[in-house]
Amino acid sequence: MYSKPEFAPLSHDEVFGLIEAAAFAAVVTAGPQGLVVSHLPFVLDRARGENGTLVSHLARANPHSTLISEGRETVAIFHGPHGYISPSWYPRNPVRDSAPTWNFAVVHCHGHPVPLDEHATARHLLQLVEVLEKDRDDRWRMRELGPGGMERRIPGIMGFDLPIGRLEAKFKMGQDERLYDTGGAIRALEQSDPALAAMMKAHNAYRQD
Repeated sequence: MYSKPEFAPLSHDEVFGLIEAAAFAAVVTAGPQGLVVSHLPFVLDRARGENGTLVSHLARANPHSTLISEGRETVAIFHGPHGYISPSWYPRNPVRDSAPTWNFAVVHCHGHPVPLDEHATARHLLQLVEVLEKDRDDRWRMRELGPGGMERRIPGIMGFDLPIGRLEAKFKMGQDERLYDTGGAIRALEQSDPALAAMMKAHNAYRQD
């Protein structure tokens, strides 16, 4: 992924935090007929492996599952806050002569997937529900599927680990723009997109006028 040094994440925790907040990724695997893409939810195990390990699942009926079971090279792509940056937000100094751009945060997790057996797949599904239902009012629990509900579904599902062999992160947050222009964009976005504004502010806090 093309990037610049100024677009580096502030910390490893920031990268993991983006993955956990997004929870959903585009998954791309190289197969004999070319690239295959699915869109899947993930749980991140920060402590397992040098760069952590992702855990997910997909339908066995999905042709992508064959490539996953073969351990073919795969990348999971997670998106954080992103949005169009309009020069209309920049101060006239004396003119607004910077071009429009798009600010974004993205993480690419490269690795070779390892399929899980049915017991490990069931554990993953329980953990995924725990993570996604956390802090919900009247949260749903897996036991509500009723007797045999999980056992009936598991044969059609393939869980897999994706140990992250290579981790790429790009946080393009206006660090390469004039500071007063980036400041104008932050002020505008605080009303319309506070998440993007907060990330831009954090990534430009070290800069001096």
